[in-house]
Amino acid sequence: MAATSNPGGVANLAIEERRVDTVSVLEVAGDLDLSSAPALCARVEQALGDRPAGVVVDLSRLEFCDSTGLRALAGAAEEARIRLARLVIVAPSRPAAARGFEISGAVEFLPLVDDLSTGLEIISG
Repeated sequence: MAATSNPGGVANLAIEERRVDTVSVLEVAGDLDLSSAPALCARVEQALGDRPAGVVVDLSRLEFCDSTGLRALAGAAEEARIRLARLVIVAPSRPAAARGFEISGAVEFLPLVDDLSTGLEIISG
């Protein structure tokens, strides 16, 4: 299954969803900020509600992430914990987005992994 989200074309964020075996993978590209964070939160919540083995949020193509985006990701991780679901986040590889994660100390509070294959192993393993 694949789906792309760009509500109303307002936000510069694309979210593609696919399944890898029993894992839901959300591939995120563009800017995660005040205008687009609600769309990502809704998609994560929907993916968790579908009861997959777990959810991997792949941010490797993310261009930019502000503090609102980081709060949204922290909220998604907390929602997964509340639901007793597995959720991991592939860290952004693009410099501008990665820098925000470094500065904020996101590695301390988000379930980050380096790549999609590691995320899939954690969920499936």
